[in-house]
Amino acid sequence: MKRAAALVAAILAIAFAVVAVVQTLRLEAARQDIETLRAANDGLQSELDTVNGQFTAEQAARQDVEQQLADLQKQQALQNAEQAKANIQDGDEIGRVWVEGTEVDCTLYWGDTGNQFRNGAGAHSADGCVLPGENGTAFVGGHTDSWFVDLKSAEIGAIIHLETPWGNFSYKITETKVVQETDIDQCRWGATTPSCILYTCYPFGIQTPTDQRYLVYADPLETDENGVVPDELRQDTAPEN
Repeated sequence: MKRAAALVAAILAIAFAVVAVVQTLRLEAARQDIETLRAANDGLQSELDTVNGQFTAEQAARQDVEQQLADLQKQQALQNAEQAKANIQDGDEIGRVWVEGTEVDCTLYWGDTGNQFRNGAGAHSADGCVLPGENGTAFVGGHTDSWFVDLKSAEIGAIIHLETPWGNFSYKITETKVVQETDIDQCRWGATTPSCILYTCYPFGIQTPTDQRYLVYADPLETDENGVVPDELRQDTAPEN
């Protein structure tokens, strides 16, 4: 009995030892697999970091090129504008004015006297007023019984378009009001902040002298240090008529 018990004990000891060895081998294999996976993961992370670095560098380079192109376009636009405006005189045709949501759409002239008003709208050329797009007030008028008869349909938020050889400029309507002919302080003459004011005699359609004026105030959609940013250089695209 003692020999049998000793034999059983020996067999069990050997079995436990074998199991322990197998478990150790399995654990070692699992550890090696984990190390292999870690190494592969590190390699993949390194490759990912390299790709991300390259992408960031390429993105930065592309943005730099795009900015350089935008700067060149802006510089060229400024040069073209100076050339186009160099010899403008009172009475010259300088473009077109139209207002979204209305039938106001006519030729625009420099100067707002009877001569200009017979043929279209006129931009006031004195008292510190400016050409479309410049820093200051573009003060544009038209007869209430013809070119600007539908100015009454202009709504807050609608866009006034002043299209010229040196750029197309968009202004959003912010306010409308009726003033007296003598209320010069309502006209923003001599201002340095870019804006546009359309004006006409009031009541609409009247064909006799009146001391009232209807004013439509509008601010540029985008500005920079040079004045109003032309539609062609803005981030978005201005609507077309």
